[in-house]
This record gives sequence, C-alpha cells and structure tokens, in this order.
Amino acid sequence: MKVVILAGGKGTRIAEYSTRVPKPMVEIGEYPILWHIMNWYAKFGYNDFVLALGYKAQVIKEFFLNYYALNNDFEVNLSTGEIKYINKQNRNWKVTLVDTGLDTMTGGRIKRLASNPQLSSSASFLRLNVLS
Repeated sequence: MKVVILAGGKGTRIAEYSTRVPKPMVEIGEYPILWHIMNWYAKFGYNDFVLALGYKAQVIKEFFLNYYALNNDFEVNLSTGEIKYINKQNRNWKVTLVDTGLDTMTGGRIKRLASNPQLSSSASFLRLNVLS
C-alpha cells in the first residue's frame, strides 16, 4: 500500500521558518518533519511513499536526490568519478515525488495524484467515492 503525504502547503503559521524551507522540511533534531513522519510509517511496514509537492518543491526534491550521499560516509575516486560508500545507512523506502502545483488545494492535489496513470494503476493506492 502506498502512503500519500500532502507536502505542498505554505506553512503560514510557521512563517519564521517557511520563508526559507517548506513546512515538511523544518528540522527536528537532525532530520526534517517529513522524514520523521515517513520513518514512523516505515516502522509499521509501510515503505512506499507518494509525496504531493507544492510550495518550494525543489527543496524536498533536493533532499531526496542527495539523501544517500548526505547520510553516509563515502570515498570518491577523482580520476574515475567512482563513489564507494563506507557505511551504508540504508532506508528501504520507495519515494515518488509529484509536483501537484503551487496553489493547489488538498482536493486538487489528491485529484492530480489519482489521475496520474503510474500511480492510479495501483489497486491499493487510492479509491475516491464521490457522495452527492
């Protein structure tokens, strides 16, 4: 089952931090709030995450793109460019990052995720029932 995390809000109630980083990336200890939430789900066996991004999406994307290098010691061979990781701190997580738009509200973010063919093809992703 995929865990969907809406990580696109502007964080206006924490404006002192959110002018620099989006709310999910405000650090608690060594890691951002988002990491702590994902780690909590992972403790219960949920390791497949979909992040609906919006405000300052590039900050969240950079965190995950650089995660492995920033959380491990490594050796770089400058003549070949080869990287050898010394102590692999591995998280068995699959993280899908989807930019759902800067000013998109919650319902719009979910709709964009549900209309993504790569995500909605998963039977355990999401089921929307529209009640009138």
